[in-house]
Amino acid sequence: MKKATLFLICMAFLATIVALASYASAGCSSCEKEGDWTKSANNFIEGKPTSDVPAEFGPKAVRKTESQFENKTKTTEETAQSSANAAASSASQSQTAELILRSINATPALVNSSSAVKITAVFALNGSEQAEDQTEIRLTATASIKDSTGKEVEKLSLIKTSGNEYSKDWNASVPAGIYSVDIAASSLQGAGNFNNALQIEVVGSGNTTTNATTTAA
Repeated sequence: MKKATLFLICMAFLATIVALASYASAGCSSCEKEGDWTKSANNFIEGKPTSDVPAEFGPKAVRKTESQFENKTKTTEETAQSSANAAASSASQSQTAELILRSINATPALVNSSSAVKITAVFALNGSEQAEDQTEIRLTATASIKDSTGKEVEKLSLIKTSGNEYSKDWNASVPAGIYSVDIAASSLQGAGNFNNALQIEVVGSGNTTTNATTTAA
């Protein structure tokens, strides 16, 4: 009888232990969701990376860094080049608009064939009426002389005489007729082309002293 009672007591004790163990296991299910920290600790001790994605280093990482640097440098250079082109274009347009032909004349306007005629041109900046006072202009100017068909018969490099006045003698060794004069000038301040700025009449005989003067608008 005693043995049976003892056996029952032992069985009850074991049942209690099993029930408590099952309850403890169920209560710690949320801990399992948080992950096994033992594995992470072991990886740390052994020097293993905790992330599945390996860290990049060595030549591969250097190539990526250099590529990003080159892209940034290229973008900066393109922006600077665009700004430089815009500034150059603006400066070019400004220069072309600043220089004007103030006046031009030929002495004489009627010239005998094989005789000399003096071509004089006066330039100005920004349409100034006082062109002779603008001594700061330094430019190069040419006069292209063409016959009635538009063919160039001679090209003269005008020489600075005073202020902004430039002139040169033309020896009219050409057949009688009407000849037109195109003027081209350029300087640091501006540039301009003035087509058909003046007409000179060459005659076969006789002497004249008539002067022709053209004033630019």
